[in-house]
Amino acid sequence: MQSLRTRRPSDTRTVKRQASKLEKKPINKNVRKSTVDDKIKKRMSLRYAEISAPTEASVPDVPSVPIGLRPGAVRDPDELVLERASIREDPKVIDQRLLDKEDFDPDTYLKAKLANSTEAELRSLQSSLRSSKDDTAIELQRNVFKNYAEFVHISKEISVLENEVLELKESLSEWKSMPSLLHIDESASASERRRNVRSSIADLRVLYANQMQTLHTQIEGSAKFAPTTPGRHVIYEMDGIYALNAATYRVSNTVKFVVLDDSVLVAKRRRRNNGEGGRLVAERCWPLNEMLVLDTKDTATMTNVFKVRHQKETYVYRTEAPFDKKTLLGQFRQVAEELAIRKRREREGEHERRKSMWTSGDQRASMTLHPDKMPPLPDWMAELARNAGVDGDTSARDKSESDARFISDFSDDLTVAIALRSWERAVELVEEGRAKVSSIPSLSAKLTPLTASLTSALLDALSAPGNRKNTAVSLIGHLLKLGQGPAARSTFLNARAGAVDRYVRAIRFEGHVGMYVHDLALVVFTGIKHTADWFLAGFVEHDMTSTLIDWAKKQIEMYAERFRKQVYSSDAEQQTVKEALKITHSQSRKVRPLSFLLPVCVNHPPTCYSAPTRIWA
Repeated sequence: MQSLRTRRPSDTRTVKRQASKLEKKPINKNVRKSTVDDKIKKRMSLRYAEISAPTEASVPDVPSVPIGLRPGAVRDPDELVLERASIREDPKVIDQRLLDKEDFDPDTYLKAKLANSTEAELRSLQSSLRSSKDDTAIELQRNVFKNYAEFVHISKEISVLENEVLELKESLSEWKSMPSLLHIDESASASERRRNVRSSIADLRVLYANQMQTLHTQIEGSAKFAPTTPGRHVIYEMDGIYALNAATYRVSNTVKFVVLDDSVLVAKRRRRNNGEGGRLVAERCWPLNEMLVLDTKDTATMTNVFKVRHQKETYVYRTEAPFDKKTLLGQFRQVAEELAIRKRREREGEHERRKSMWTSGDQRASMTLHPDKMPPLPDWMAELARNAGVDGDTSARDKSESDARFISDFSDDLTVAIALRSWERAVELVEEGRAKVSSIPSLSAKLTPLTASLTSALLDALSAPGNRKNTAVSLIGHLLKLGQGPAARSTFLNARAGAVDRYVRAIRFEGHVGMYVHDLALVVFTGIKHTADWFLAGFVEHDMTSTLIDWAKKQIEMYAERFRKQVYSSDAEQQTVKEALKITHSQSRKVRPLSFLLPVCVNHPPTCYSAPTRIWA
């Protein structure tokens, strides 16, 4: 069979001599390219012989030249190495790197992926994108949880900064309006401004007087609570505050707060016949140094509530917005601090004035400061001075100076003892002051109000519901030393009645009459027994025992009334009544002196309950 490929006679094989290994080969980048071209040309120059038989045999086509071996398509070996390295790299890593780029273009990415991808590759791409989405969501959630505390802290700082910016804005607006309030012409020259500054104090007094006059005109009756005095002026006003009932927290009316430099005025609107709000009427006024403002925590049903306590009364108010409440309480705090600073400076100035008055060496001083000009003391005055421990030869100036110093120290010590609730020390100081009044008559002017303040504080402490026996007996003893026996007796018994009533209200009725009567008897008779023990331990004098008997009578009558309501009903069984009476007589052994009242109080139905009154009468 004839060969399919023949070689032309002219084609001769050229034999190349192998170069020596030690010979230095020249670097030529086109060597590979020229070799491939020669091979291609050699193959293209071959011719194929005609096939005689079979004639209908299928001969395959000549295969095409690979793209990498075509002329002009040969690439650098370095590029081939990089391409093989990229092929070996994980496609998911490459996609993730592309997705993490800042300049990522999704359209370009999809075009590149969809251009030459099969269905399997597209499904793989879809799964990889979903996994990337899930990983990104988990990472985002982890970052949120990790930085949650910082987010909350930053949000709080932003809210505080917003409030401070609003306060700064208000301060700037007030500062901008000050020239108009002080009637200062902004276009005036420097000399005129200096002249206006000299008269600024007088202008300020006129401004304060105009403010108080306007206040008395707008609010009826305000002149009675806050009359015009030198230096008193209006600092802040807020309208639209709801006054709440202290027991039910229901809105009673709308009031207006006027904060003065030394007090707080509250005015309410007088209702007209048609139900609309009318003219403002002054309702009450509290000195700033006698009132206590309590901020109440917000709940689900009540927000923006605050309380004002003055002496024994408590008032509840509510603002419309949290910002109004914060602003009003801030004004209360700021004005109270300024008032305390002003009062302290006044006391220091008064002390310096007294000190300078007694140490002055002026020749025109009064005769009190020059004892050599005074006549000798009479015998009875010298004897009184000796009894008081003062030498008759001591000069009047030294005595007056020592008295003034003693009064000042005494007032300070007593005030501090009352503030610190050191009752024993305060009572000792009052007794010492009463002993000194005979020799220092000017001490009574300070002693009387301080004694009243101490008495009020002791009564307030005695009325506290959480007092124990030792505390109550001690407070009663201090009040007896101050001569406040009747007030101490009524306050103590009222506090004990309130405690018994509170415990009785806490008893739960669960359907069993005997159990309820047992709890009721235990609370009432135990309360009477403890009250009697405390009363007799505190009030040693037996002339006050009749008040205790009257109080115990009222408590037993209260017990009898509750007993009848629970036991003597229309469908009550006789066994239940007997059991309740037995429990009552068993518990009444705690108060044997008053047990004779029980048969009359509990054995009769409601129609016969007039017997106790006849017995006590």
